Amino acid sequence: MKTRTLILLAALVSAVRGWYETGWTQLELERGIHSKITDYLDFNPLDTRVQLRMTQLKPDENLQFGVQYQFFEEERRTSFVSSVNFDWDTKPGHKNGVFLYNSEDFSDCYEENPEMLIVPTITSIDVDSDYMVELNNGKVKSSFKEKCSEAFKVWKQNQNRIRKLAIRVIDSHLMDEGFNLQDYFTLEYRLVKACPCGTYLSDKISLCLDCEEDHYSAGGYLNHCHQCPYGSYVPAGIGFSERNCTFWYSCPSGYYLDMVGRCRMCSAGHYSPGGDVPYCTHCPDDSYSKPGARHCIKCPHGTGVEGGKGTSVYDCKEGAEGDSGATAICKTVPVIQTLLLSAYCLL
Repeated sequence: MKTRTLILLAALVSAVRGWYETGWTQLELERGIHSKITDYLDFNPLDTRVQLRMTQLKPDENLQFGVQYQFFEEERRTSFVSSVNFDWDTKPGHKNGVFLYNSEDFSDCYEENPEMLIVPTITSIDVDSDYMVELNNGKVKSSFKEKCSEAFKVWKQNQNRIRKLAIRVIDSHLMDEGFNLQDYFTLEYRLVKACPCGTYLSDKISLCLDCEEDHYSAGGYLNHCHQCPYGSYVPAGIGFSERNCTFWYSCPSGYYLDMVGRCRMCSAGHYSPGGDVPYCTHCPDDSYSKPGARHCIKCPHGTGVEGGKGTSVYDCKEGAEGDSGATAICKTVPVIQTLLLSAYCLL
């Protein structure tokens, strides 16, 4: 009874995930078959990316497999235009790589990147960019433009012929007998369009979702939004750069409101109660403060420091108490007042 309940629960979880995560299609890897290819998919290289999501089910140090993104003019094998091929080989001493292949001159371009030794979670192919390949949401980018310019040039010239895409998974024939890739990985793909400003591409439902408030995004294929600077605000879904974070709350203590309405942290030796104060006040004589201070701290007895110069207790020196009387006035009055009182200050 308990086993049956667990089976039903697992089936329910799988069904819920399939309902919630729309847009991803699983690549079926049949047992005993070392190569599987999808149907022809409509693909516009100018505004579409293809993404592959790989979920590792269990570890293995001797994996060898590849994924080919094959591009065609129409639904015929003979209309092949070009391809981007991944090779992953996690055996000790082997390296992973990406290949660029052109049909016209049969030239291939190989790029080897140490950061690609680990099989990535997400790969993205953007045919209309110079780097083309992104791993793990853009953390690693692979470009052919500089390393093999001639092959890349031919590849780009053929780009406008592309209308169809097919994805092929190759399980290495060098693997041990009985090895099945589907025992170690699930592979899923999706085609995505660029998102507008103020939105991000969801990893779950393949839709562009509005950034939440206090966040912004330039759009495109970003899978997250950037947070506005501390203390700033922008309504949900309308921020496309940090410049849009202009609907400011009152500044917190230790900050002041600058000329363009941004909260800036007080420097050391100054303090602020927050709110909408236009500047931070320097600490009085014989006191100090760290950056972002709400108030200043008095120096230990018998020590002192000039007002606004104390950044830590180590600035408080014996016999260096702050100035007082006429000298202090001369150091703190504004320029105009200084000119008017110059005769007094010279006494």
